[in-house]
Amino acid sequence: MGDTPRDAAGAVVDDSEQQFCYGHPKTPTKLRCSRCERPICGRCAIPASVGQHCPECVAEARRSAPKVRSVAMARSPAVVALLGLNVAFFVAQQLSPAVADRLMMSPFQVDLGEWWRLFTAMVLHAGPLHLAFNSLALWIFGPTLEEVFGTTRFVAIYVVSGLFASATSYAFGGGAASVGASGAIFGVIGALVVYVYRRRASATMSAYLGNLLWVVAINLLLGFTLPRIDNYAHIGGLVGGALLCLGMDRYGKNVPAAVQAGTLAAVAAAAVALVAVGDPLG
Repeated sequence: MGDTPRDAAGAVVDDSEQQFCYGHPKTPTKLRCSRCERPICGRCAIPASVGQHCPECVAEARRSAPKVRSVAMARSPAVVALLGLNVAFFVAQQLSPAVADRLMMSPFQVDLGEWWRLFTAMVLHAGPLHLAFNSLALWIFGPTLEEVFGTTRFVAIYVVSGLFASATSYAFGGGAASVGASGAIFGVIGALVVYVYRRRASATMSAYLGNLLWVVAINLLLGFTLPRIDNYAHIGGLVGGALLCLGMDRYGKNVPAAVQAGTLAAVAAAAVALVAVGDPLG
């Protein structure tokens, strides 16, 4: 009689269901990778948040996961430029208060035809703390999105999300003036949420998605509970960024340039429509 087949953990394996580890073909096992369903033995199994993964899936997840790096380490010229731009305009605001008066998102002035305020509000800040928090958020999340989308598409997502944020604030903000890059930064986070959600089968990406959702929830809660926070701009930026990523990214597929450009144009057109139909001044 031959030896009774056992798996890597020492359990008896039913011959009728016997399978062998893909990495150790002579080792019987009942384990499977919870991601790709490959048979794996105890030596190959890597614990995951749900079940266990094979070495191949873990390696793939590490290759595909966006890496959050410091701006200095990441090749993120757009993030560096945006941080510098925001600081430069903040200095200009301190030297001349007229800068903010001329460039803030004021629904009354937008109604008079000063449409550029929908964009220029993104480079202004209400104080050093406001600038510091927004700079930190852009430092943390910006390089990740620029790394996975590239500099040109990152800038497009940032600007169009910021426009959508300003338009949402204009349409629903009750006529309040506003400044800040947070709408555009929420657009970056919204795009990341969609990007990572589509890759959530990876344990790494699933954990990163959970972190992103906590960031969104906490910031929106603060926006609803603290005064003088333009939560409409935050919500608008989040929605705008998510919509852009929905059209510009397909997991495992190349999205034609025309489709990406069309997505940017469609979200920008939706922002223009919000301004056209909105009547914040009653």
